[in-house]
Amino acid sequence: MGLSDLLSSSFESLVSGLLSPHCYDELVLKQHFFDMACNKMLLSKILGYAILVGSLLVKLPQIVKIKWNKSGVGISVFAETIMLVAIFGTMAYGYTSGYALSVYGDSYFLFIQTLLIILLVLYYQKRYLAVVVYLVLCSIAGFLMFQKLLPPQLVNTLAGLSLVFSLISRLLQSISIYRDKSTGNLSAITVLMLFFGSIARIFTSIQETGDPTLIWTYVLNTLAISLLIFQLGYYWSAPVPTTEQTKKQQ
Repeated sequence: MGLSDLLSSSFESLVSGLLSPHCYDELVLKQHFFDMACNKMLLSKILGYAILVGSLLVKLPQIVKIKWNKSGVGISVFAETIMLVAIFGTMAYGYTSGYALSVYGDSYFLFIQTLLIILLVLYYQKRYLAVVVYLVLCSIAGFLMFQKLLPPQLVNTLAGLSLVFSLISRLLQSISIYRDKSTGNLSAITVLMLFFGSIARIFTSIQETGDPTLIWTYVLNTLAISLLIFQLGYYWSAPVPTTEQTKKQQ
């Protein structure tokens, strides 16, 4: 009986943390399970936290693939850098706006993993000074964000441009693939995870914020990732180009 009470209490605490007081009352206390508005809120929260957990691993396959092959061939540093700025814009906007972590929290982990991908590619290209520069600049940017020292106008501008930066980054990666006629060491698992995560983010952004900046960021980002998925299928059996063949494009 004690264990049953403990489980019941834990379940209620978990659900109450996911729902507004009104929806908790409707779904849990009154057991009105067909309340569509509250069910959408619950689904949105579950998806949001699932994405947050999934973001811990979303780019891990890409990181492992680069490390395993000891090469960043097929990965555009320029495109990843633009994506890093786009993620930072979303992260800073969500943090300063006080949104729930279920809405934007995955951007923290995506930022760290994207930075790690860039550092690995630069390391295997023996561009050690660039590695140090990236680490210093990102550390400073993170410090300023968490201390709320970034001007609100700059944060809003970065958030607005994150949509443009995200699209440019995906398109640059697509152009790089087209030129090489190969996806190189680009990880199909990572791209697919980003695709499904982006689709889910459209729903959570609509349900929890209604913010057009966030919504359109994820809508257009999903379309851009779709192009990468098409290229992964089209160039699946193509040989990986050598570092010398792609050096000019990096």
